[in-house]
Amino acid sequence: MVMKKEAIIDFIWRNPFSSKSEICEGTGFPGSDSSLKRILLEAVESGLIIAEGKGRATKYAPVKYPDGVQTFEKIRSEGYLYVDKTDLVYSLVSRSSSYVFLSRPRRFGKSLLISTLKAYFEGDKDLFKGLSIESRESQWIRYPVVRIDLSTTADALDTSQLYLKLGNLLEENEDYLGLARNETLPGERLYSLVRRAQDKFGRKVVILIDEYDAPMLGAVYDNDRAEEFKSVVKEFFSPLKKLEPFLRFVFLTGITKFSQMSLFSTLNNLDDISLDDEFRSICGFTENELKRYFASSVRLLAGKAGISDQEASILIKRKYDGYHFSPACEDIYNPFSIMKVFSKMKLSDYWFSSGTPTLLFEALKRFNTQIYDIDGVEAPASVFDQPTESVTSVIPLFYQSGYLTLKSYSPDTDTYVLGIPNSEVRSGLMDNLLPSVADKTPVETQNVAIRFKRALIDNDLDLALDILKGFFASIPYPEFGSEALDSFEKKEAYFKRLFYIVFSFMNVQIYTEVMNSEGRTDAIMYLGDTVYIVEAKMDSTPEEALRQIRERGYADRFAGSGKKVICLGLDFSSKTRTIESWKTV
Repeated sequence: MVMKKEAIIDFIWRNPFSSKSEICEGTGFPGSDSSLKRILLEAVESGLIIAEGKGRATKYAPVKYPDGVQTFEKIRSEGYLYVDKTDLVYSLVSRSSSYVFLSRPRRFGKSLLISTLKAYFEGDKDLFKGLSIESRESQWIRYPVVRIDLSTTADALDTSQLYLKLGNLLEENEDYLGLARNETLPGERLYSLVRRAQDKFGRKVVILIDEYDAPMLGAVYDNDRAEEFKSVVKEFFSPLKKLEPFLRFVFLTGITKFSQMSLFSTLNNLDDISLDDEFRSICGFTENELKRYFASSVRLLAGKAGISDQEASILIKRKYDGYHFSPACEDIYNPFSIMKVFSKMKLSDYWFSSGTPTLLFEALKRFNTQIYDIDGVEAPASVFDQPTESVTSVIPLFYQSGYLTLKSYSPDTDTYVLGIPNSEVRSGLMDNLLPSVADKTPVETQNVAIRFKRALIDNDLDLALDILKGFFASIPYPEFGSEALDSFEKKEAYFKRLFYIVFSFMNVQIYTEVMNSEGRTDAIMYLGDTVYIVEAKMDSTPEEALRQIRERGYADRFAGSGKKVICLGLDFSSKTRTIESWKTV
């Protein structure tokens, strides 16, 4: 019956707005009408398909992807796909702590989570029909809810604009709850709003604050403006602790973290669940969720691309998977990109292009850091999970913004290895980074990338390296120290790092300084079923590089993997400032 259910859903996806009789005929369904009705009803309640019309006139069609829709009510009432997170929502609201904070990258479903919590606390039971929470919640109590989206304050230029925007947000909530407007300072106004709502409705109040850090992020490196904005926001949050007897639940989301001391004053009971295993997948999609909700979508995408379902799944995983938010976290897919992929039926870099990470590149310059220095860095949580205003490196900003993620955890040392999550993020970062390093326009670097990648796909490694050789030679050479040894080490490191940037930019899956029992491999690259083991030397010979690969057994780990292994020795020349020669085995 499971296979028949999948066949029915697949048929509907390929033949939108089909009737039951058309579905029976198209799938050869042998069961009774009641069996088919049950399957269709379950699929509708699970959000896999939608039903339009009544009785015999009912037509069944694929769900709509909520591309850009972040309102739970609209998603549920208008037939959009909803990946059920309500079991975790119920666990969240049932915690002993009523003050909760969650950090996740932008475009990762925080606003939808806030909207879902709003619908739950307002007791809108019908919206949750068929979802996990329906069998767990029995009371459905309606609470007055104050929802504040601080992302609308991100473009405030000064404190006057910030005060105005905060006032507008509070005014919207006063109107929504049917309360008289109270023109006072934001913190005083929030306090009055909660007390009056509690008096009017006779129940404790719920406060949901989305993107709490938005006002400060735009001014994080403008010291004077940052302190002014922080002072305003601190006054706004100041009533939260004093209001505790009148509050049922307080939930804040954000991208980065500011210390409780600097923003929340006496709010010392804020429970940060950002690294908790229990809520690791409350935002984003797991592998099981992708298979459950998007199997038909993957098949359609594969058919359109002329590849197998398995090949399509591998491409999707490589491009959008790879986020981890706790020590035991399974792979998490970027939800924004997944919805974009299937709404457009095209693989592309959606998440990165949805916002320019200017703050991150400013941080790289401020802390004199290169991206290849932090891809694969090992650190305790205190390094990457620290408050934004006290950071001494780029790692917290890159992690909290989603450009680095947890790759592994070592319980013995209580440390994590951080890395770039997937190829979408990697190519986006390098797309912005390489033109500045190479002193070339994006068009020039893109042209090189296309030619290089095509040569690799055609198994013409010599042509690919010729293209790379010409590109390296055209890049302005940096100045190094005057001491001979220091100069040699810096030059060799420069070439290896440039090699990493270029290959990452070209969206070739590459890992540098890969550890094995005999030492570190300079780079391991993956392209389809081929693995390239790369060792680079400067002012030496490619044979010397290959000898090191052979003697240290860098290729041994791939024995029996079924992949084609190519060992590549490179010789960089400090005189010609590019690849002098190469050899493969």
